[in-house]
Amino acid sequence: MAVNGRRARGGGLDAWPGYVDALSTLLMVIIFVLLVFVLAQAFLGVALSSRDRALDRLNAQVAELAEMLALERGRTGELQSALARTAEELRAAAGARDTLTAQLRDTQAERDRLGGERDSVRADRDRLAARLSDLELSTRGGGERLAALEGQLAEAQRRAESVGGDVAQTVRRLTEAGRGLAAEQAARQRSEARQAELEKQAAESRGAAETARRELAGLQRQVQEAQAQLAAMRSAMAALDRQVAADKAVIEARLSDIAKLSEQVRALTALRDQLERQAQEAARRTEEQARARSAAEAAGAGEAERRQAAERAAAEQGRLAESARAQVALLSRQIEELRAQLGRLTAALDAAETSGRDKEAQILSLGTRLNAALAARVEELQRYRSDFFGKLRDLLGDRPDVRIVGDRFVFQSEVLFPPGSAELSAVGKQQLGAIAKVLQELAQRIPSDVNWLLRVDGHADRTPVRAGARYATNWELSAARAIAVSQLLMAEGLPPNRVAATAFGDNQPLDPGDTPEALARNRRIELRLTDR
Repeated sequence: MAVNGRRARGGGLDAWPGYVDALSTLLMVIIFVLLVFVLAQAFLGVALSSRDRALDRLNAQVAELAEMLALERGRTGELQSALARTAEELRAAAGARDTLTAQLRDTQAERDRLGGERDSVRADRDRLAARLSDLELSTRGGGERLAALEGQLAEAQRRAESVGGDVAQTVRRLTEAGRGLAAEQAARQRSEARQAELEKQAAESRGAAETARRELAGLQRQVQEAQAQLAAMRSAMAALDRQVAADKAVIEARLSDIAKLSEQVRALTALRDQLERQAQEAARRTEEQARARSAAEAAGAGEAERRQAAERAAAEQGRLAESARAQVALLSRQIEELRAQLGRLTAALDAAETSGRDKEAQILSLGTRLNAALAARVEELQRYRSDFFGKLRDLLGDRPDVRIVGDRFVFQSEVLFPPGSAELSAVGKQQLGAIAKVLQELAQRIPSDVNWLLRVDGHADRTPVRAGARYATNWELSAARAIAVSQLLMAEGLPPNRVAATAFGDNQPLDPGDTPEALARNRRIELRLTDR
């Protein structure tokens, strides 16, 4: 019985290595899962870096589009200057044509008058010749009378010759006028042909503008769809970021668990080593005692007892082998499950990488289309702004107190307001009424989807306000003037949602000097056509 107890205790000590091996296998599995999550984090970092690079490329494309837009603005200004010069030439040609036409009418009237005088002189000459013939037939002896009549006839002939010279000169003048008229008619024909060509180009431009409006409407729909898709993508990216944060928290928790398990494994390993040493020492002592007892009991022990002991030892070994095989099978199943999980994680990572590339391509395409649509809208607004400035320039002429500074029309305050007042003068109301008509015509041409705005900026100089004045500061005065201009424009028919009044006081001077001319330049009202 003592031998059986010792063998049972020895079998219990043999289970510790299997337990430690299972813990080591579990530690390896946990480290492998941690490696998978670290790789997933690395892939996510690469995807985010790719997205940042795509955003950098989009910013570079936006900068290139801005440069192209600046070049197009310069080209548009040159074309407008050429068109203005052509219009000036047409006006000069029309004035020359009117002058030549008036000269031709005067020359024709002079020719008719001289022709009448020539006919009158010829009639007098014929009448005198007939009278002379009658006198010659009636009286042959009136020499003195005949001489007088001959003198009258010679005088009449001289008058006729003088009239003939005048007629010849008139004919020459008429010939020269005819040549000038022919040249003028040719110039007028060329002007009419050029005007027809310009009208044709204008018609083509209107057709192109209509086509551009339709394309812009389509692009705006695409931009809205792209913005919706971009918002969805941003939501997905936010969800992905949240998922990454959650995974990071899980990984950190598992790292903490792994650290705890590592401490436990080290403690168990130390305990196992100690138990193994104790077991080896106990086994050595037991073996010595067994040899001593076996020597003492050899005489009394029978063959049947030794056979039973051998059978029990064989059964115990079979049980231990079966337990080891069960543990090996369990570990094999766990390894297969881990491999399957690794395959699923790999497939999920591949799918996420493919989806990330697709989304990156979609974002790049949407960004390109969005930039193109924005550039088209900016160009269209710039075209209407140039048209607005051109009409205002034609309306106001070359006045020194009204000028263009950048994208603004600048009116000196003296043009619109009396000194120190925010009440519009009669001349100012008249000019603003004409500007309102131009804006109404332009507003009818601008598409409704272009969100334009007319900004009225009020500025003042830095001269201190007199004590007791209606407005306490220059800022209040500039605000009141901007509001007065805005109210007049709205009263003339401009929509209130398209007009904005702003005031800057003396904070944005055009000229930093203190001379009267510099202060006058800083007192101004600026009109700017822009988008919201």
